[in-house]
Amino acid sequence: MGFEIDDSLKTYNPDKESHRSGKKRLKTKRSYLYFVVLWLKERPFRAAAVCLGVLCVVLLTGIIIVAGHRDKEKDWMICCDLFGPQVQLGTRCNLSDLRREQTRNKNVTKERDQLRITCTNLIQEQGQLQTSYKNLTEERDKLKTSNMQLIQERDQLQTSTNNLTQERDHLLTINKCLTKEGFQLKTSNNNLTQERDLLGTSNKYLNKEMNQLQTINNNLTQERDFLQTSNKNLSEEMYQLQTINNNLTQERDLLQTSNKNLTEVMYQLQTINNNVTLERDQLKELQRLSDGGCLAGWQPHGGSCYFLSTEKKSWMASRQDCQDKGADLVVIHSKEEQNFINNFCCAVWIGLNDRVSESKWKWVDGSPMKLSLWNPGEPNNAGNEDCAELIPKSKTWNDIPCTWQRHWACKSCKIN
Repeated sequence: MGFEIDDSLKTYNPDKESHRSGKKRLKTKRSYLYFVVLWLKERPFRAAAVCLGVLCVVLLTGIIIVAGHRDKEKDWMICCDLFGPQVQLGTRCNLSDLRREQTRNKNVTKERDQLRITCTNLIQEQGQLQTSYKNLTEERDKLKTSNMQLIQERDQLQTSTNNLTQERDHLLTINKCLTKEGFQLKTSNNNLTQERDLLGTSNKYLNKEMNQLQTINNNLTQERDFLQTSNKNLSEEMYQLQTINNNLTQERDLLQTSNKNLTEVMYQLQTINNNVTLERDQLKELQRLSDGGCLAGWQPHGGSCYFLSTEKKSWMASRQDCQDKGADLVVIHSKEEQNFINNFCCAVWIGLNDRVSESKWKWVDGSPMKLSLWNPGEPNNAGNEDCAELIPKSKTWNDIPCTWQRHWACKSCKIN
């Protein structure tokens, strides 16, 4: 009697149904997570901690679901082993379901990883928001400090204004008193005038004379005051001019002393310069006598001096170095001179180029190329080759780009 399995058992998969319900819950949680993110953007500082907690709960839920699916897969495999060969058909049917479950499991794992990435991004955003909050706090503190300084300045100005107001009130009081005294004096003057009129006609002429004398006296007093003021101003100007004159005299004395010192220093430097120039000329003469008329590091040949560089430069930089030494790139007019340069260790720049006019090769001294010792097939201008080098191994010339790095050979006349 064989053991048979119901078809409903073959097709029914509890893990599949559980996964479907779990997936629906996960979608609901994802929608909820979307609204949480929006809320975080509106209130980043207050809800940062709450958002991180919710994300951790969601991640933990995803991990628990994945672990549950794996445990159920293991239980299903054990159950199939117990049924033995009689349930192999059912096992084959459920293997496809298991594969689909594994695929779904991978998808859930991916979603969990995405949630982890989202959590990491939110943590980074929280750090940026905290940095922004810190910067805003520092700016607020600076504004508070500036506001306090402005308040202090305002208080100082208010105090100064109060002091000035008190002084103004004091001056107004004094002015009022003086006005009152003036009015009293005016009243007294009117009374005296009336009394004067009562003295009679005999006193009238005397008063007229007295008034005239008083007027003269007032005029003289005004002139005296004006002269005193003028004298005082002139005295002050004279004192200022005397001070300026003294300062200018001191500056003149200092400048004369400085000029005298500078003249002595200049004379000493001139004497030292003359001695150094004389020693240099003597050394050059000794060098010329010891090197056959050429400077140190130069080789004499055929009435000229030749210099071989120890470093590499472009054609233009090499020529500039020769010109700085009072020479120029070597110009070859004979095979004998070519053979002399062939004794150099390596390929060198020579003073031959067609940079001005293509295929019209000229020497740097402006003379045309009469002697031709080109390598076979050269010059071919392959790749903008406008400058020439001398190759000692083949004893020929070759055209190459002027920007390449090569040693160079300078040529100059002997020192007389």
